Amino acid sequence: MAASASASDRELVLQVARTAFMFADTDNSGVLEFEEATLLMQRLAGTSVGSAVDDARELFASSSAVEPTFLTYEEFVLRLATCSEDTLLFKSLLAFARDMLDSGVLAKLRTGVLSKVRSREAGSHVLDNGSEAWRESVEAAFALCDADNDGLMSKDDLIGAAAQYPLMGQLLDLPVRRFDLEEVQHYMRATFEAIDEDGSGNICRHEWISYFCACPPSVPRPVSWDPTSAECQRVTGFIFDCDGTIYQPSGMVTGAEETLSWVMQSGFQYVLLSNTGAKPKTALQSKLAAEGSPFECRPGGQPLPAGLCYTAADAQVDFMTSGHLPAASKLLVLAPDDLWEQMLRQREPRLFESWDIRRGMDVTEAKEWSQLARARLEWEQSERQDEARGDPPPKVAVVLFSDGEVASDWSYERIHAITVLLGFGAEFIYTAEDSTNPSIDERYPDTIFPMPGPGMFAQMLKRAMPPSSTGRSFCCGKGGNVGRTFMIDRAIEMLKQQGHSGERDQVMIVGDRFDTDIRAGVLAGIKSCLIESGAHSLDMADQFPVDVPSYTAPSVASIAPSVEARKTLAQIIAGPRALAGLPCAAPQPRLSP
Repeated sequence: MAASASASDRELVLQVARTAFMFADTDNSGVLEFEEATLLMQRLAGTSVGSAVDDARELFASSSAVEPTFLTYEEFVLRLATCSEDTLLFKSLLAFARDMLDSGVLAKLRTGVLSKVRSREAGSHVLDNGSEAWRESVEAAFALCDADNDGLMSKDDLIGAAAQYPLMGQLLDLPVRRFDLEEVQHYMRATFEAIDEDGSGNICRHEWISYFCACPPSVPRPVSWDPTSAECQRVTGFIFDCDGTIYQPSGMVTGAEETLSWVMQSGFQYVLLSNTGAKPKTALQSKLAAEGSPFECRPGGQPLPAGLCYTAADAQVDFMTSGHLPAASKLLVLAPDDLWEQMLRQREPRLFESWDIRRGMDVTEAKEWSQLARARLEWEQSERQDEARGDPPPKVAVVLFSDGEVASDWSYERIHAITVLLGFGAEFIYTAEDSTNPSIDERYPDTIFPMPGPGMFAQMLKRAMPPSSTGRSFCCGKGGNVGRTFMIDRAIEMLKQQGHSGERDQVMIVGDRFDTDIRAGVLAGIKSCLIESGAHSLDMADQFPVDVPSYTAPSVASIAPSVEARKTLAQIIAGPRALAGLPCAAPQPRLSP
């Protein structure tokens, strides 16, 4: 039973809910995603990444069978209105609210709001969301104070600017708007003293910006994967990324086949996941089974078993046919070929035939569909959806099946039409966040070049969606907001079909990208290992503060023990088995028919 907070405390917390939500919504999507909530917990309370993840999970906990992948502002407020006063979020927001509203600002300054919103040990102002907009606000505030443009600000400059420009408080989100002029001056004087640590009597631009836009603390680095350690030996189910992990544009990664062989020979289970948005699992299977191809993969000297592959395109088909898109929905599908159509027809032929699908659209037709999209949005947002209102308008969606390639007819007219649909409430469904894909050129044998990925186009199209488009975009691949259910949960089911327990602390995803592979592991509550042979390396960790891997390894070859280590482990295992008269060979993984 949740502890009961006093009505006044609860009111204070709800009064700062909007500020907290806007601060946490770093991508201005209008919804609070899991990783954004994790970062909010870290900054408000100065907790560790692991603790912040646990607190975020508590915030997202739901009584329904499926936990939400994001929270709207209304859902966020509802949780604050009903949560226990003992939760970290409630306590942190209450302390922040009390400091903001307390009239005795100067007396509390050293232990009050300034220490809460800015800690040099934490390395960041609580309102610093890392955006360019925040930095521009801080720089604009300095310019207002530096009237003579000498690059220095005195205490009188700051106090005078605060009195002359009410915008100062707005730019920095300082709690001065509730205070009279004397209190504002006290606050600004103490703020100046907090920044002017050397007591020079002047603050330069660098000191000012460093105070409000300090570099965040370094993200904790994961330990190296050691397959001989007791902790790593708990992992018995492996989810391997493909591009950049198992293979590169030129062929299989050295040691990948050997690692898959070791997994099978050890009696463990594995699946192969690709974020390809244009090809089904059968295409991935065929690629790895092509005899004589540089991508041919023969674990244990045998052809790759069926039933181990899955792609983001498969996950998107699952999502679209899960009931999310009802019969008679109207879809504009963007894809370089027709493979998506074959997949959908095979999965749900009757539902597919009921949809009104366009592969191209001009602006005139888009404007017609936009009225249906707006009507559907209004119907969904209505407080009453009873039978008296009749049948709902058809759902309208823009669907992207792509690896980064686009059809040759992506004209300005086509993009204009998409913009109209998304601007009026059409949903956006896409496969993956990968902004680039690797490619090679024979003229440059030692170089891997980037080429457009699906995430590049997805981000462009999402910019057409208004800020009020809460929860209307859905990414189905690894790291996506519905990828946890339709990609990772599916992979775990595939492991269970081979005989794995499905226990998440015994499952690990292995991949080369923080923003897809590692994020997928964090969101799904499984272990993760960053492979440094592909797109990302460990020195990029600070750019992905909430995508923290459990382990790191130079390449997929390092997942398996060395030959010598395998011999030692085999002797340890074989000894008691031989004495008992039991066969020493490890069991082979079981595959579902």
